[in-house]
Amino acid sequence: MFSPDLMRCAAAKSWLPHFLLITFSSLWVLAASAAPKTDIVFFKNGDKLTGEIRSLGRGRLNLNTDATGTIAIEWDKISGIVSDQHIQFETSSGIRYFGSVKTSEKVSEIIVVTNNGPQTLNAERVIIMEPIEGRGIDALDIDFTVGYNFAKAGGVASTNLAVNMDWRSLIRIESLRFSTTITDSDTLEASKRMTLGFQHTRLFKNRWFSNGNLTFEQNDELGLDLRTSLGGGVGRYLVQSNRMLWSLDAGLQVSRENLAASTEYTDSLEATFTAKWDWFIFQDPELDWSTSVQLVPSLTESGRVRGEVDTSLQWEIMNDLKWGFALYGSFDNQPAESGETSDYGINTTVTYEF
Repeated sequence: MFSPDLMRCAAAKSWLPHFLLITFSSLWVLAASAAPKTDIVFFKNGDKLTGEIRSLGRGRLNLNTDATGTIAIEWDKISGIVSDQHIQFETSSGIRYFGSVKTSEKVSEIIVVTNNGPQTLNAERVIIMEPIEGRGIDALDIDFTVGYNFAKAGGVASTNLAVNMDWRSLIRIESLRFSTTITDSDTLEASKRMTLGFQHTRLFKNRWFSNGNLTFEQNDELGLDLRTSLGGGVGRYLVQSNRMLWSLDAGLQVSRENLAASTEYTDSLEATFTAKWDWFIFQDPELDWSTSVQLVPSLTESGRVRGEVDTSLQWEIMNDLKWGFALYGSFDNQPAESGETSDYGINTTVTYEF
């Protein structure tokens, strides 16, 4: 199914710095020329700004101006917009529209000029705006997180690093997730937890989506040298607004495990059930709370169930820089002989978005 040599190569420590260097270098090479700054944003207090609309998400509109660079504006303070760009709009009901935007005489009303004629939208129900054509690297969202904790008792130190990337087009989202946590102490050997995942998401009508995943995992506490998983599933956003996202999905995957105490590997067919919840407030300070829970019952190993829980709480301390806490947990009711049934921890983090 998977080549053991390939999996051992993926787990080798030397590949990571080269992978990150090539990835970030490629991203900057992809930078494209900016669209003309002729979009107009009208505020409910009567003011207006001219610039280039970059995106709308999580209750804030990102606007690039010559004087201030890119600024974030609370969406509920905006009465209307005008733009010649070809923009994708998505409402809280999951309906998407594509076109330019012309002025409206009514407050909080957006008129999208589509191929099928003008469509009038209630601004309060618009949750996503993405200029599609000619965006280049602007279609890419990246956040970089570092964290460190130290406890004098026992000399326990924990260091974590995470990189998240999302690229969005009309009907697709391409994602990369990397995280690693290294824990060391005066009395115990250092342990590592690492996850590298790639996901392709296809968006459909009425908030439905499908996805495909390729994931590499390593966890010393669970006695796992490398787990490689390939699978897919379908899901739906149950709630999609400018304050909250809540989605559920289910699927199947095949996994191959290399255990630390064995030179052999184990193949397994598994079901996956995932719930994700995001809650955000774009005020002073900006607050972002994200939680993901996944259950993975095995279909070929009787009675085995694995699970993952990740949650983070972040506050914005300055533009694009956030401070917060991250809690993680993993469990396996049938771990390797040398491993524990659970692994968990909490870290203080600093995140930069660009």
